[in-house]
Amino acid sequence: MAEASNESSDSSQSTQDRPKLPPVDFSAFIAELGMTAVTYLGGYQNPETKEVLVDLEMAKRTIDTIDLLKEKTKGNLTAPESNLLDNTLYNLRMTYIRIANNPPPPPTPGTSESGSEAPSEETKPENE
Repeated sequence: MAEASNESSDSSQSTQDRPKLPPVDFSAFIAELGMTAVTYLGGYQNPETKEVLVDLEMAKRTIDTIDLLKEKTKGNLTAPESNLLDNTLYNLRMTYIRIANNPPPPPTPGTSESGSEAPSEETKPENE
C-alpha cells in the first residue's frame, strides 16, 4: 500500500505544476481538434529536433472528424458554437489546400534554430 501512496503523490506533484485546465465543453473540444489539425499542417516546430511536422493525411482525418461532428450536431448547437465550427472548418480547409499545393521545403543545413536562414551582415541591404 505504501507504494501506491507514493505513486499518487508523485502524479499529484506533476499535475500541480500545470495550469488549471478549463472545463470541457463543445467549443473547447472543437478548439482542441482544430489545434491538432494545425499541428499536422506544420503549425508547430518540435523543440528538440527543430523539425516541423506536416502530415496531410492526419490533418485531413482531423478536419473530416470536425466535419462529422458538424453534421451530427446540426440543429443542436448554439449560434456561437455553429459559427465556431464553420470558421474552424473554413480556416483548416484553406490551410490544408495551401499546404497541399505548396508543401514546405525540406530543412537545409545552415538554417537557424527558428528554421529560417538568418541574413548575414553582408547580405543585408545598406539602406536599413
